This record gives sequence, structure tokens and C-alpha cells, in this order.
Amino acid sequence: MSDDIPGQLQELFDRSRAALDQQITKARKLVDSLTAEKTSAAEELAKLKDEIVKAKATLEVILADQQRASKLVHLDREIKKARPELERLKAEITEQSNSLEALVKQRTEAEAHVATLQQDARLASAERARAQETLQEIRNKFAAFGG
Repeated sequence: MSDDIPGQLQELFDRSRAALDQQITKARKLVDSLTAEKTSAAEELAKLKDEIVKAKATLEVILADQQRASKLVHLDREIKKARPELERLKAEITEQSNSLEALVKQRTEAEAHVATLQQDARLASAERARAQETLQEIRNKFAAFGG
């Protein structure tokens, strides 16, 4: 039995070493698996970060478009509000243009009437001058006859 103890101890030691080697192998496989998972997770995280950057850029574009659209909607509302005033001003311009045309027509007619009156006045002045000449001739003849 005493000779058997070192052999038994050796056998126990060998079995313990084999069990320990199995545990170490399992642990290494587990570490390798976890390392692979970590690498995969890191790659996925990098992809997600890239997607976040792209999503942020897309969001900025969308927000800029939304802001432009909001401004356009605001401008559209302002245009709709201003449209009645524009129509009122157009109607006023049309009315003023018609009034101006009527005044121009009246002025043209008045200028023609003035020109006619001036012509009549010149003719009347010429007639008066002839009448005065005739009257002077009659006076001169009357004076020559003894008058």
C-alpha cells in the first residue's frame, strides 16, 4: 500500500491535470468566443456609429427642408393675405387710369375748343379791324363832302 500511494498520487495528479487542462481549454474557447463576440460587437458598434452620423446628416437635410417649407408656407399665407389688397389696388389703378383717360379726352376737347375760340377771336379782330377801316373811310369821305 505504501508503494501504491505515490502511484495513486501520480494518478490523482494526472487526472487533476487532465481535468484542469480541460477546464483551461474550455476557458480559452470561452475567451476566444467572447473575443470574437467583442470584435463582432465592436464592428456592429462602428456600423451603428456610421449609421448615426448618416442619420444625423439626413436629419439636418430634412430639418433644413422643413424650415424652407415652413418659410414657403408662411410666404404663401402672406401672399394670400396680401392678394385682396393687391386686387383692390389693381381696381384703383384701373379706376384712376379710366379717370386719367377721361381727363385727357376732356383736355384734348378743351384745347380744340380753345383753338376754335382763338381762331374765332382772330377772325373777329380782323373783322373789327376791317370795320374800323371802313368806318374811317366813311368818316373821311363824309368829312371830304363837307361834313
